[in-house]
Amino acid sequence: MKIVNIFANRLYAFQYSGNAENELKYLLNIWNDTSYLYKFLKANKNDIGKISIEGIIDQIIDDANEIDKTLHWLATNKNENLEKFFKQLNNLETGYKVLSLRKGRKNYLRIYALKIDDNCFIITGGAIKFTHLMEEREHTIKELQKLEQAKQYLTGKGVFDTDSFYELISEQNDK
Repeated sequence: MKIVNIFANRLYAFQYSGNAENELKYLLNIWNDTSYLYKFLKANKNDIGKISIEGIIDQIIDDANEIDKTLHWLATNKNENLEKFFKQLNNLETGYKVLSLRKGRKNYLRIYALKIDDNCFIITGGAIKFTHLMEEREHTIKELQKLEQAKQYLTGKGVFDTDSFYELISEQNDK
C-alpha cells in the first residue's frame, strides 16, 4: 500500500499493491471508459430501472470530469477547502473524529476518503452507487471494507493528524 500525493499536500490517494495507478486516477479512468461503464450498467440493470444506459454513461463521464475539476479547484486554491466536497460517510456523524470516514459525490459517483486533518484527505476508493446503503451491493461493500482497512493501516502506523501523516509519507519515500 503506497500513499500518492495528488494535489498540493492536501489530497492524497492510496495506490494498492499490484495496481499500476492510484485510486483517484483509476476511478477517473474507468468512469471515462464507455466499454467498462456499459458492462457495469448491464450487470446492474435492475438498479437503474428504465433509465437509458447510454444516457447514464454520458452522465457518468460528465460527472467524473466535473469531480476531477472540483477536486483540483478545491485542493489548489488556498481560499477553498476540500470539506466542501468530502462530507461525513454517515450522515448522522457529528463532532471531531480521528480519521473520519468521508464521501464525495456527484449523482451516481462516489469517492471515498479518510479525513486526516483540516483540509487534508486520502482517497481510498470509489464506486458507482445506485442504492441507498453501501451494504446493499457487493461493489460498495468492498469500498466500505477498503475504507476500514485504510483506517486500520493508518492507525497502526500512528497517524492521527497531518504531522504524523507527513511523517509516514516521509518514511515511505525514504524506502
